Amino acid sequence: MSSEITVFNSSKHLRSFNDDELNTIIITQFSDWLCGLLSLTGENSSNRLISSIPALKKQCIGMGFDEIKKMFEMYADGKMSFEPRANYFDRILLGKIVSEYKRKNALKNSNKPKTENISPEEIKKINKITLDRVEAFFIKNRFIHQDDFFAYDILEKTKLISLSIEEKKSIKKDAIYILKNEFKTKKAKSKDEFKEIKKIIKCLDHGDHSLIKNKCKILALEDYFREKTNKK
Repeated sequence: MSSEITVFNSSKHLRSFNDDELNTIIITQFSDWLCGLLSLTGENSSNRLISSIPALKKQCIGMGFDEIKKMFEMYADGKMSFEPRANYFDRILLGKIVSEYKRKNALKNSNKPKTENISPEEIKKINKITLDRVEAFFIKNRFIHQDDFFAYDILEKTKLISLSIEEKKSIKKDAIYILKNEFKTKKAKSKDEFKEIKKIIKCLDHGDHSLIKNKCKILALEDYFREKTNKK
């Protein structure tokens, strides 16, 4: 593996590169990768991508290419508050993607308890506060918020949830079924978007889409809190 490929997949921040190095990586590697991810084809797409490079370097200066790739994968997988568009990218869309990614990270970090350099007793206290909040939300709304999927990890680590392999397989089957229905009922606004939805559904058929894991955690949490609240 070449050093260039290693750099492209590293966490080294963009500010760590000189301008010539950064331009070379973006033009020779990142652009090809992004074109493949978003199905960018044609001269117009190429021109819009090139014109967005200065904004990319400025807005993502504190990120590494691994995080930037994760950000665009979230957009392509429909994990942001606006729908992804196949064969389209410009500077305005870049700004929206970066802003939404930072917003979701800020929300995730404000909800997720920080457990570094604190005692086991404090961790237990933080976990209890988190679970109480998630449970209160479930009791009121009868579903788990998508950003609280990590509560499953707390329950699993503390043995409050202990699912068998068969139970996990059943939940995964339900998660795929739900996700497929969600995408099948989506109204495509263009032929490219229709193709992208079909592509996601095909991935779901094979059980290998990135959406499945967190959906499984959400469903397991809902089962757990539903059973718990019904016993009260």
